[in-house]
Amino acid sequence: MSNSTKYLKYALNEKGELVHIDSVPNGNDCGCICPACNKPLQGKNNGTHRTHHFAHQSGVDCPTAYESSLHLLAKKKIQEAFYESQVITISFEYKSCCKMIDTCHYMKYNDCIERTIKTFNLKDFYDVCEQEISYNNVNRRSDLKFSSSQYPNRAPLYLEIYVTHASDDTKLHSGNKIIEAKIENEEDIDEIIGNGFIESPKQNDYDRNDNHSLKISFWGFKNKDYNIANCSEEIEFSRYILYQSGKFQCRQESCNCKKLRKFRSNSLYEICFHTPVAFGIHEIAKWMGFRKFGIRNCLMCKNYVENYYGDKLCRLYKHLGISRNEPHDTARAKICNSFILNEEEMNECLQKVDNKEIPPITEFD
Repeated sequence: MSNSTKYLKYALNEKGELVHIDSVPNGNDCGCICPACNKPLQGKNNGTHRTHHFAHQSGVDCPTAYESSLHLLAKKKIQEAFYESQVITISFEYKSCCKMIDTCHYMKYNDCIERTIKTFNLKDFYDVCEQEISYNNVNRRSDLKFSSSQYPNRAPLYLEIYVTHASDDTKLHSGNKIIEAKIENEEDIDEIIGNGFIESPKQNDYDRNDNHSLKISFWGFKNKDYNIANCSEEIEFSRYILYQSGKFQCRQESCNCKKLRKFRSNSLYEICFHTPVAFGIHEIAKWMGFRKFGIRNCLMCKNYVENYYGDKLCRLYKHLGISRNEPHDTARAKICNSFILNEEEMNECLQKVDNKEIPPITEFD
């Protein structure tokens, strides 16, 4: 149901006070005006079948009347509840993160965050609640401002309530502590009074109830630290290992992110490509190793090709006296006079490296 078709149950009396439809006379003598357009209203509270409500005497309803009355009602009832209650709960998610979370390039499945719920009693920190008070550092007014008379230097907390139009970024990102509440009906207001300000689940949470109209968010609160000490995660990567002989291998691995180390003590050079997909990594890695150390390998030679069965062999095997039936020692390229560097493949692969078209890497010499 749109705001324009919801029943207007609250209006402003002659003193500017918010009053309920059942507290005023029926008809045009109710003495009330619309909280949005200030036009005179008539009370319709004499029936037994239809919901009691206010209507504009002109017969033309104001489209924002319901929203304005609900907004005024929320401020009034929450302020009254603040002074009448011993406990006003505020609760939001707090995150403890790995100190490397913003720079980590490992391939992992979780976000390395421990989540807890922080819960406080608003009344332990504030004893004053005022309506329509300006912010300390931006040219905006707050719906409600909570402050401490005992500790006047304590930073205040502001409450912003809206039905359709959220607060602007200047206000929300001003550095002040702000609770923003989206409401759509009186039940939302009663929920705040009964339960306090409970942060709404994020959109990616599985338990989010999208049909629930009350939405509460927190701005300017300390809700994160980087002090988590025991955070670790299983990571996947492709490891390239180059040996002094010029031979190399590429293998898929996984390990704890805190235990990523050089794999072979006798290796000359190792690269860990942080990706679970090894396709194309072998070719790129061999040229990275060649550019760094210049050690030739038959796999870099134009004469080392695939045969009819997809196996690799040197097409000069007869000229070089190499047996086709024995495993080929690719390290012989170091002393082979027929070695022809495959510059086209090398340049293509190294161009990807230089253009940062490869996954993040960790290197071990």
